[in-house]
Amino acid sequence: MNTLDERLANRLHGIVDGEPDSAPPTGMLLERGRRARRRRTTAVAGATCAVLALGVATAATVATGPAQVRPGVTAEPTSPLKLTSPAMELASAVTASENISYRMRLKTGNQSGQGGLTYEGAFDPKTATGYVRQPQDDSVITELLINGTRYVGGEPPLGPLPADKGPGETYGRYGQYPGKYDRLSLYGDPDTVLGAAEPDPAALFKALKSANATTAENPDGTLHFEYAAKSKVGSSTTSGDVTLDADGRIAKVALAGRWQTTAKGRLDTGTFTATLELFDYGVKVKVKRPADVVKAK
Repeated sequence: MNTLDERLANRLHGIVDGEPDSAPPTGMLLERGRRARRRRTTAVAGATCAVLALGVATAATVATGPAQVRPGVTAEPTSPLKLTSPAMELASAVTASENISYRMRLKTGNQSGQGGLTYEGAFDPKTATGYVRQPQDDSVITELLINGTRYVGGEPPLGPLPADKGPGETYGRYGQYPGKYDRLSLYGDPDTVLGAAEPDPAALFKALKSANATTAENPDGTLHFEYAAKSKVGSSTTSGDVTLDADGRIAKVALAGRWQTTAKGRLDTGTFTATLELFDYGVKVKVKRPADVVKAK
């Protein structure tokens, strides 16, 4: 499937079975057309036809006017009805955000605001080219992706080295990894929801679906999701909000959750947060190959 409509149809078909019975999921994909038909002896209003891009059709009735001859009858506009479910709206936003370049900013931490990491970068999925930087106290860990070839290295820290640390990296030296890659990897496992809080909207959608997340709409129009996970040694609960930009693309994903585990023979608990911002869609992404490169295993 190559067109936007085909890719969107594929995503909607993947979740429609899980939707409760309600109004048809037309929403923003609905196109309305109105045509007035004239009869020779009396005038009546014609039915307006709405055609859904996925093949679902619905009709809106128009009130008829008095039985008199006149040039035509125009239906009065009605208040728009939002017919898309939150899950369908998220699927549409994900599709609109795919296969286009962007800049990104990701911040992680806990709910007290401590222990956080910050990532900044850009990525073009069409050319598998991009970069991401994660500052640390002794270096700036940097990943470069150039036409699918991955390089990882360290650059000088943004500030002075702490007194208790010496240089931890040979600054400017990068390891070149074998194989080809279609995404940046510095954020963790893209098959988990938290790991999917990276510049990859498709991974986010896949992870939320795999986690059986429930999706709703906040009063301010942003999308909300929640899910729970369990394992033999622990559990976690996660909630999040998705904000769309003016073009219907994903602009912000904010996650927050709590976890507990007995993996170390005691009960450990904690919280986590992650906020991803995607912006400058369509930006031109250029990355220069580093000069100091060694082979990495």
